[in-house]
Amino acid sequence: MEIGPIQLIAFAFERTDRFKGDIIKELNDLRTRGVVRVLDLLFVMKDEQGNIMSYQDSQLTAEEEREMGDVLTTLLGLDGGATPEGEAAAESLAMAEAEYGLTMGDIETLADQIEPGQAAAVLLVEHVWAIDFRDALQDAGGRMVAQGFLTPQVIMMVGREIQAVAEAEAAIEMAHAVKGAAILDALVTVAEAEAVKEAAIEEAVETVVTAELVKTAAVAEAVRTLIIAGMIEEAATEEAIATLLAAGLLEAAAVEEAEDVVAQAEAVAAAASAKDGDSAAVGESA
Repeated sequence: MEIGPIQLIAFAFERTDRFKGDIIKELNDLRTRGVVRVLDLLFVMKDEQGNIMSYQDSQLTAEEEREMGDVLTTLLGLDGGATPEGEAAAESLAMAEAEYGLTMGDIETLADQIEPGQAAAVLLVEHVWAIDFRDALQDAGGRMVAQGFLTPQVIMMVGREIQAVAEAEAAIEMAHAVKGAAILDALVTVAEAEAVKEAAIEEAVETVVTAELVKTAAVAEAVRTLIIAGMIEEAATEEAIATLLAAGLLEAAAVEEAEDVVAQAEAVAAAASAKDGDSAAVGESA
């Protein structure tokens, strides 16, 4: 008989006047969906004198019941002692559980935890859903090393740790975001500084060029004034310009530009003179 992982669950009830059938309803839903199989369900009440009244249910077939016996009754020692069938069932359950689950000592103590005037439900279920999963693990060479439910206290503790980790991660993300924003601000500042620097350089260059043009114009005006005043002969003008160039008082580019302008003006004048000569010749012929 193949048996899936077995779990023993015990519930204590401090009072017995609030049962509405919801527990059985939910358990039957799990049965119907094939999630679990109830191997043994034992409801136990103790009166004030310590006498035990019980109700038992199971999904085992008649053949399986004969093989396993009254599992919980035997395991809990409520029948006055263990039977060979119960011992065989316990051995079968132990084999099914392999190296995990409750020990026999754990099971035997459950009966002692039922107080007079109270009730307890002890449920032995087979996790049908886990059979194929367990077989796949075993085929892959795996074995169960630990299992169990987390208590509310553990869940709260883990929850606080998870929350602390989440808060730490959020703080780290915020720090990265702030750092990233600071880097972006710094880059913008550097870019703006570079733009200002470039603008200042352009303005400085423009100022220098303007100053050079002003200087060149002033020097040219001075030379022209000297020529008009007769202090420099027109024939010596080119020599004077060459001297000013050598002294750095005139820019070569400015002189070349001026020479180009003069050459263009002379060309225009020559063309105009030639045109006037042609017109005069035509008039004389007439």
